[in-house]
Amino acid sequence: MKAMTLRLNEIEYERLRTLAYVEDRAMTDVIREAIYEYIQRKASHEEFRDSLERAMQENAQLIAELAKH
Repeated sequence: MKAMTLRLNEIEYERLRTLAYVEDRAMTDVIREAIYEYIQRKASHEEFRDSLERAMQENAQLIAELAKH
């Protein structure tokens, strides 16, 4: 598992803390769920999928060029 730092303003922090408290969950679990839902929502958007496909093609070209050297 990777660790990261998340900076929240006071209001965001208190909202997150309150939500986690009310649901009797760890704030980390609430954040993980929010990230998961965000990724799922993004992955279903056509514009994102087009951008992802373009990035995959560009990276494939870069990898092929690096493999030549």
